Amino acid sequence: MFRIVIAVCCLALLGAGAAVHAQERLSSLTLEQALRLASETNPNVRAKEFELKAVGAGEITAGLRPNPTANFLAEQFGGASSASQTQYTINIGQPIELGGKRQRRIDSATAQTKVTTHELADLRRQIDFQVKKTFTDILVAKDALALSEQNLSALDELEKIQRLRAEKGDLSGLELLRIQVQRFAFERDAADARQALRAAKIGLRSLIGADKVTDDFDAAGSLELRQSSYTQSELYRRALDTRPDIRAAEAARNKAKADINLAKANAWWDVTPQVEYQRIGPDNTIGFGFGLPLRIFDRNQGEIARTRADALRVDAVRDAVVIRALSEVDMALAAVDTERGKVEVLRDTYLPKAKQARETVEFAYRRGGVSLLDYLDAQRTYRETALQYLQALGNYQTAIYLLEAAVGAPLGQ
Repeated sequence: MFRIVIAVCCLALLGAGAAVHAQERLSSLTLEQALRLASETNPNVRAKEFELKAVGAGEITAGLRPNPTANFLAEQFGGASSASQTQYTINIGQPIELGGKRQRRIDSATAQTKVTTHELADLRRQIDFQVKKTFTDILVAKDALALSEQNLSALDELEKIQRLRAEKGDLSGLELLRIQVQRFAFERDAADARQALRAAKIGLRSLIGADKVTDDFDAAGSLELRQSSYTQSELYRRALDTRPDIRAAEAARNKAKADINLAKANAWWDVTPQVEYQRIGPDNTIGFGFGLPLRIFDRNQGEIARTRADALRVDAVRDAVVIRALSEVDMALAAVDTERGKVEVLRDTYLPKAKQARETVEFAYRRGGVSLLDYLDAQRTYRETALQYLQALGNYQTAIYLLEAAVGAPLGQ
């Protein structure tokens, strides 16, 4: 009994330790971890995975053969005539499908499983893009918040110095008031960045599972400009080869063809060979026979016509999917080129100039060489240019991810 108690306590401790381990949440998250968590825990992906299992079970049903039939009949009980004898009849039959119905059912069910498989892959493609975009929004908000806090710190430092000058009478109270009013713009930037950061984190947690990361988790990563060149023809080819929605449309076309073959096969009659045992009094007899439907009126004409029309519809849907996919490639490629141009011109031209102008004006203002309005204008110009640069970097990164989603596969560096 003592050993049993010890064993139970050990199992309880192990279970508690496992539960604590299972409840551990990440406080820092990389993009790769976010994509893995979304693939494993996203409820939409999980629902589609269960749908795939349900559809796959249809292949089992399609491959089953018809069950045999059995009939039992007892007659002539309690007859008044002495010649009346109780009669027992047992009839067993096995339907045999003709026209290749079973194989046609299997082909249709297998084609449907392929369609759902590609639909699951397409859902993962869309979820991956949402995760990447939301992760990028977090990085942009983090950098914008850091920039706003840096601007606030620099302005606060200048305000302290100017307050001392105002107390000594070297600076008018109006200029100090203007500096204090200008502080609101930096506070507003910081508040907007915090709100954007909070919203992006909420969006990412909804994609990867709120119980997988802490409320104040940190996104580990940086915004960067990927120097890559892509030709339209190459992107077209990769999209046609790898996009899951195109492959799902092609699989749906194959299923439509399999359904036509199944409808034609179902027009065939089935034969049911039968064996019969009959006992009348002391006599035993055995008989053989078969049964088949007379397909005179219903030869499955309606289902054949429906599947043929559905095949034409699926062909049109596939063409529409291809056109939409290639259009998405064109739009994403144009967005990449446009956003790259914005990032490069801001990084190489306007941001350095705005920074140099701010530093020069600030140096001159501290020594009384320029007016306060000039200083505030230089600060405002730099702040707006720096925020535009961060936004352009985020838009470029999002455009790259959008192009990857349009192609259906990651792009090389």
